[in-house]
Amino acid sequence: MKMRYLQQFSAATAMAVVLAGGSAKAQADNARQDDAEEQAAQVNPENRILVTASKAGDQDLQEAPLAIQVFDGEDLRERNISTIGDLVSSVPGAQEGFRQSNGSRFYNLRGNVTQNGDSPIGYYLDDTPFIVTNFGIAPPVRFIDMERVEVLRGPHGTLYGQGSSGGVFIFHTKDPDLDEIDYAVEAGGSYTRGAGALNYAFAGALSVPILEDRLAVRVSGGFSRDAGYADAYFGPFDGTPDETNVNEARNDDLRVVALIKPFDNVELRAQYWRFRPRQDFTGFTASVDPVYFENTAGQDSFSNGDFELMSLTATVDFDAFTVTSATSNLEGEFGINIPISPAGFFSSQFFPEMFAQEVRINSNGEGPFNWLVGAAYQNGSGPQENVLQIPPFGVDINADNDTLTENWAVFGEVSYELFDGKLVPLAGLRTYHDDRSFKDGTGIVPTEESVETWRLNLTYLPNDNLTMFVSAATGFRPGIVQSRVQVESLELAGVPASVALEPESSTNYEFGLKWRTPDDTLNVGLNLYNLEYTNLQTSVTGGIEGVDGFANFGDATTRGIDLELRWRTPLDGLDLGFVGNVNDSEYDTVNEVIADAQPLLEPGARLINTISNNYRIDANYNTGINENWDGFGNVSFSHSGDRLQASGIVADPYDIVNFTLGVRSDNWEIALIGNNLFDERGPIFVGDNGPLSGSGLTPRTIGLRVRLMSY
Repeated sequence: MKMRYLQQFSAATAMAVVLAGGSAKAQADNARQDDAEEQAAQVNPENRILVTASKAGDQDLQEAPLAIQVFDGEDLRERNISTIGDLVSSVPGAQEGFRQSNGSRFYNLRGNVTQNGDSPIGYYLDDTPFIVTNFGIAPPVRFIDMERVEVLRGPHGTLYGQGSSGGVFIFHTKDPDLDEIDYAVEAGGSYTRGAGALNYAFAGALSVPILEDRLAVRVSGGFSRDAGYADAYFGPFDGTPDETNVNEARNDDLRVVALIKPFDNVELRAQYWRFRPRQDFTGFTASVDPVYFENTAGQDSFSNGDFELMSLTATVDFDAFTVTSATSNLEGEFGINIPISPAGFFSSQFFPEMFAQEVRINSNGEGPFNWLVGAAYQNGSGPQENVLQIPPFGVDINADNDTLTENWAVFGEVSYELFDGKLVPLAGLRTYHDDRSFKDGTGIVPTEESVETWRLNLTYLPNDNLTMFVSAATGFRPGIVQSRVQVESLELAGVPASVALEPESSTNYEFGLKWRTPDDTLNVGLNLYNLEYTNLQTSVTGGIEGVDGFANFGDATTRGIDLELRWRTPLDGLDLGFVGNVNDSEYDTVNEVIADAQPLLEPGARLINTISNNYRIDANYNTGINENWDGFGNVSFSHSGDRLQASGIVADPYDIVNFTLGVRSDNWEIALIGNNLFDERGPIFVGDNGPLSGSGLTPRTIGLRVRLMSY
């Protein structure tokens, strides 16, 4: 089945490239009638999209030899994308892996899978890594004051280190304006089908220059309340709920950033960020249609979070090179509390801390030789308090533990422009050392790991409108650390296990192509990749009921195609876009003992908890209504393929339709928003209590958004 999808997608990709080639030929014929310089001038410099993923300054997206996407703030607003969960449908090969709540969510990209251990996707808030040791959640960041988001697909272990075996998300927030006051205020209200009240949200940002050209401060933040739409039954489901609308969710955040330029070549950026996602009950229900929880025995449930992040980035720009120092400290608290009938509960609370420091130097100038060198240090911990109590049955289990890490890395990349910059070879290397320990009430188990990652890239730039590259790159994810109880449970099931697993590594071989017409009306992106995973880590069913564990069990390969198309149509104001992925992912080798215990894990079998395809189609329209008003709109259709879970259950594919329709005049904007118009429920991850249990999508939501801005 996967191979059939791969063949169909390959055919569609070939057709798109042929059509693009036909368009190129037609335009080339027309271009012969014009002067070459005039034709080149048709590309609007203002349409250039700059990225900083290479950590060596601004680079034109067209020339970046990476599988990379960029979403600017205006694009995010018009698509009504306000969280990472909204964003993944626009990323080829991305999916939501698992959801405990609105503040504890996991995402997968190009076949990597996790619920425990460090994240296989690197998350960066500006220059700051967001790392929760041994528990790979994404940052619960909202995009209320976002400049742009850069998404890198595939491993990037050289520049971004551990946790980048699948890809990297980089969130660039708005800087304070050193010259002028600017502001933005946004308010919205909506209704979710089945909810007991309206949802509402308010957000704002204010930037004030203190000393012109030298010092400015920006404050932004907001709050939201999403009314509950799930019911609760004290016992089994009987059609008459004991409580209604119990899963209310609240989210608020505050960001304060100061930008200081004491000298023209020196910049200091200090930032404080706090976000608090909170939710009654969790995102895992006994049914998604209708949505309800059962056997709560009248007890409360919650899934809350509270994170504080402080960072300081200093940049000194010399003529020949730039020095950057990025320092950060993350402290958080999050967890779940789940009632168990008739009078018990399970509670799992996390208290992560992470200090991170990176220093790097990159070359400047127009010379053919470019380089970057750097070093990084991290010191953190991931304490957990895990309690299971069911007094009527005498169950009282405490599994508190902590994962400690102190690690360092040195890294560098060099490139050289040949034939006037038309051919650019690049090589990079990173060496990483980690002292990581598991700690519980019985003692400490220390481990030590050293890992090298590398990247080789060859880019061909024959002209301003075509970029082709081939690359080989590696990434890795630190080994999961688990409790002795989990190890004992696996051993009872006949599965070899240890407290600390071996690191999971990935090697990716990729061909990429970016092509655009001379007038920039049509853009095509194509990526073909072969991604090999070694020492995969996965959840394994244990021999003690309710206690599963983790093990390195083998190797796997994911082969896939990413396709991106953007067409500025002849109809003025109408843009069409398509992104999609299809892949064939299977296990290559599996530990025979684990294969006996887990029949789904066998050579040639499909990777569990991965989707075989996804795509999204967007139509954007902007038009002038009269002298004072402009109209804008977006309609999107996104598809996420099915997934085989570790339980053997297949979660069905699902489709979502969203729209935004609005008008703006000067600095005012009002928009009608619709999410999940056809009320798709899922589940996207199936639980053990029937085909409709698990994590589901938010029901159809319709609302209104008003925005006032000075920019």
